[in-house]
Amino acid sequence: MRNGLIILLATISVLVYSCSKGGAPVDDGNGNPHVENPSDTTPPVITIATPSENQVYNSGNTIHMTGRISDDLGLYRGTIKLVNDANGLVLKEQAYEIHGLLGYNFSLSHTAVVTAASDYTVTVSFEDHGLNTITRSVKVKVNP
Repeated sequence: MRNGLIILLATISVLVYSCSKGGAPVDDGNGNPHVENPSDTTPPVITIATPSENQVYNSGNTIHMTGRISDDLGLYRGTIKLVNDANGLVLKEQAYEIHGLLGYNFSLSHTAVVTAASDYTVTVSFEDHGLNTITRSVKVKVNP
């Protein structure tokens, strides 16, 4: 029992340290405490490797959304979305909560099936512990 308690306390210490580079705890909206870092004024950097802007796909092709997110003091949370521009339908969405990592390579895929030409937007949005947010988007087309 004692060893289990020590392991639990050590795990909590690591989690608190990775998220506590200064500031006051704030509820992240999910009941989890988050420690802001008001001295962090530099937003994360997002590089979208694929798809490229205005890339054209055919129905049945897989849209691979890959890239890298980085931050000088550590990432917090973000999302990657694929949206149908015509109707606003979110076709694929992945949420991330990455406390303290300086960089993260993302990879998400969606097989596009359409009966008429469709325009989609890939949007990557992330914030750091200073609550600095950055968003990057890429438009693609899917033909029947």
